[in-house]
Amino acid sequence: MAHAAPGQTLAKKRRWPLLVLTVLTILVVLWLAVCHAVLDNPRVDPPKRSDAVFVLGPPDTSRVAYAEDLVFNQHVADTLVISAPDPQPYEPPQMQEYYSTRPFCAPREGVEVICFKPDPSTTQGEAMELQKLFEERGWDTVTAVTFTQHAPRSRLILSRCYPGELRMSAVDFHITGKSLLMQYLHQTGGFIKAWLTPGCDQQLPWNPKSLD
Repeated sequence: MAHAAPGQTLAKKRRWPLLVLTVLTILVVLWLAVCHAVLDNPRVDPPKRSDAVFVLGPPDTSRVAYAEDLVFNQHVADTLVISAPDPQPYEPPQMQEYYSTRPFCAPREGVEVICFKPDPSTTQGEAMELQKLFEERGWDTVTAVTFTQHAPRSRLILSRCYPGELRMSAVDFHITGKSLLMQYLHQTGGFIKAWLTPGCDQQLPWNPKSLD
């Protein structure tokens, strides 16, 4: 039986890491290309008269300002719904105060303002709240406001809970570099979770919805 020469064996061993690196590089490039196509250029809808404008959290100033423009200037809806989760410790002090005091929840003349804390504090929790409001009010059309990279996953998750006409609007934060890469990772993980929990209120076994 013929045996490979020591030099040939060594060359084969050296080729394996190169092959693995090449495959990984191709996969990463494909992932980045898909993320760019899906997340950076999502399908959004032009403004249209709706029963409510529904702001997904966190309600940063840009998102709230965009939603207020839809309501007060473009007269898209007479009801403004804002998801107001608890502030996170990693956020700047001024933003923590903003999220805690919730000035965006103040009553407005001629417009009904509804603020709620999602449970769980995720897009799915917001979708479940939208389902409750639909059951109470029978809304036919809702315009949801989020940011660009979140729009595709938001459409998927909200549409599982809301049977009416869902229209997506997005604020572009113009993120680049490391921040954009982190969004790619976050949204990819969110899509994986969404695929593992296909129903409106289905939760991961180790992360159930709280009972309060």
